[in-house]
Amino acid sequence: MSQINPRKHLNILKTLQAAELPEVKKDVAVLTNPRFQTPKTSMVIFHFQPHRFQSPALRLETCTLKRERVEQKDVYIIDDFFLADESRELREITAQAAFSRSIYADHESNEKGEHPSRSMDNKERWQFFANPPQAIKEVYKWLSLIAQELNADITTLPWDLCDANICAPAFATNRIEYRSPQSSTLGRHKDYNTEKGVAFGIPILYADVPTFYPSQFINGEAQKPWLVTLMVYTTAENFKPEFGMGTAFFKDNGEIVLQSECRDMRMVLFEGDIIHSIEESKISPDFKTWRASYVYKLCINPREAHQDLKSEFYQLMKQYKEQL
Repeated sequence: MSQINPRKHLNILKTLQAAELPEVKKDVAVLTNPRFQTPKTSMVIFHFQPHRFQSPALRLETCTLKRERVEQKDVYIIDDFFLADESRELREITAQAAFSRSIYADHESNEKGEHPSRSMDNKERWQFFANPPQAIKEVYKWLSLIAQELNADITTLPWDLCDANICAPAFATNRIEYRSPQSSTLGRHKDYNTEKGVAFGIPILYADVPTFYPSQFINGEAQKPWLVTLMVYTTAENFKPEFGMGTAFFKDNGEIVLQSECRDMRMVLFEGDIIHSIEESKISPDFKTWRASYVYKLCINPREAHQDLKSEFYQLMKQYKEQL
């Protein structure tokens, strides 16, 4: 890879902020689990339209990218992907947002008494998703680039899957000022478990006639969809990674095997059927600061029968980081 002139690189990225615009297409998925047949459930999904954007490709060349593994499942940690003005804008928007609702890790943690994070209400969450700040537009461009390069359909999961007690959103906003050890433990969860079954139909795009995959499948197996979760951190200006409240990943037996620090503008892409939780705070509850995460639950669906998207994504990232 040729040497990159930092000033020229920055100027190109600033030009591309406005010159390249992501396209997200609305659609509706089919509910297959009657547990979620409730008035609050929304089966709306969004496709990140495939396109070979220049901006995310340039950012991948200069960012820091690490791949970790948890029981053969992948976690990608990405730093230095965003520009300083994108960081400032996202921080300001997050600081000013109301975050007026409580949000729990999942249905079980709510029942066990987890102390919730704060979330945007439905209107504020929708406005953020549909009219995102520049940093999130760059995330959408990256997803579009991945869809193009992998020849895959990348969508959100259904917007809200709600049973009688709680909703599981496809796009979640979490702001936290303090996290107790008890809440960190109670908040351990998987975002989904494909081996137990998903609640919506995922179309087999290479089938001769329209049909869905079985609701139960091994996530990321060859010729199958790959469900992943993408998270972007933003923090108060006085927040430091040593304050905790990052993301911990666990084996199925509860053993902690990986901790991702909460660093401002860090992205973490991981298989959401890894048990994970927000780490406990390492500061006094009286110390005023905050961290927030914007979380997208995604389905990456192969368009051709021979594809192994999990492996192909790894090879795609290796094109940018040979030592991955």
